[in-house]
Amino acid sequence: MDVPTDCPQRDERQGWTGDIALFASTACYNFDMSRFFDKWLLDMRSEQGRGGGYPMVIPKAGDNWPSMANSCWGDSSILVPWADYLARGRIEVLGNQYDSMKRFMKAAKWWSSFLAISPTDRYIWRFPFHFGDWAAPEGNVRDWLKKGKWVGTAYFANSCQIMSQIAKILGHKDDQIYYQNLREKIIHAYRKVFTDGEGTLKQEFQTGYVLPLHFNMTSGRETNQMTDHLVQLIEENGNHLTTGFTGTPYILFALSDHGKLEEAYRLLLQDTCPSWLYEVKAGGTTIWERWDALRPDGTVNIGDLSGAKSDEESGGGMVSFNHYANGAVGDWLYKRLLGLEPLSGGYKTFKVAPKIGGNITWAKGSTITPYGPIHVYWEIKNGMFHIKVDVPVSTSCQLILPNRKSMTLMSGKHDIQEHTF
Repeated sequence: MDVPTDCPQRDERQGWTGDIALFASTACYNFDMSRFFDKWLLDMRSEQGRGGGYPMVIPKAGDNWPSMANSCWGDSSILVPWADYLARGRIEVLGNQYDSMKRFMKAAKWWSSFLAISPTDRYIWRFPFHFGDWAAPEGNVRDWLKKGKWVGTAYFANSCQIMSQIAKILGHKDDQIYYQNLREKIIHAYRKVFTDGEGTLKQEFQTGYVLPLHFNMTSGRETNQMTDHLVQLIEENGNHLTTGFTGTPYILFALSDHGKLEEAYRLLLQDTCPSWLYEVKAGGTTIWERWDALRPDGTVNIGDLSGAKSDEESGGGMVSFNHYANGAVGDWLYKRLLGLEPLSGGYKTFKVAPKIGGNITWAKGSTITPYGPIHVYWEIKNGMFHIKVDVPVSTSCQLILPNRKSMTLMSGKHDIQEHTF
């Protein structure tokens, strides 16, 4: 009841840090997570190793994973309190976690320079271990882990950006500048080591493009090239995603925020394996651990995640049909399809900017903020876009309509109608 367990039904039931790192923002839209996160982040600080790393599960239990600095799973120490702050506006959650975050970032920087050959290599995060493109629908465990340096370096850059923002909020000017400068060095290294310098990865895979696009690590023509390559990889795979845990929450953002909205909706509404709606069509009522947990031929994928190439080779294993990580697609549904996104802590200022597509004609959603509930409803009818927004007292909303018309809404109930385009 007090750990963000990956699955409630099998022999693990541990507080896996990677899953909650990816899902925290989605969770905070649906629930006030503050008490839960306060307790769990205290556990995290308590379990932090002397070198700055964390166990992969917190509290440490079961498999007794060692404390080490690794990407995404370790980045939960930053991503979780940041998601809580944006949803609830509690500066104290950032202040309580700040020293622990800094120790983790110091460890990430140390491991990035470990055995580095050139100055650029000092910002490529390879060691000591990354889960990489975990649970991707292509390849096996060995293939997923081999993507670790791409994933680790991108997550390192993203955490630097968030740390710079947190430092600014807490009034640590020197740290703000330090993390921003470190981020630029990491981005330069990613570009030089992993790409041709113009936006093409030397080794192409979907997550390798998704992360730098969503983490704002690209610019100009490079951005367009990466976006086009991502679309090409999706199309070559029959309009399916091939992202693992670390890329899946962000793939629709990477597309829709870079001019590929219809491609994002096509991926969202895909209903053959691998896809979210394939799970629905197959009878799933919860998100699965693997896209093909139940294969199209009706067999259950019970590979043991050890790198075995077949069920027979694995000697029997297990699979979860109740595993929330890929449910982080909810974050895109709330922020892009519905259009509701905080611009400052606790939704003191927020944006409503629906991105319409996929023949979807209406959306309705709400979240409860410290200032009161925000309600959003929009529909398209007879070529007109109709939107209702309830703005709580003491907050303001930046409304951006599909026809690009924008306006600022103060507290109250707003009912607006415009031509769609």
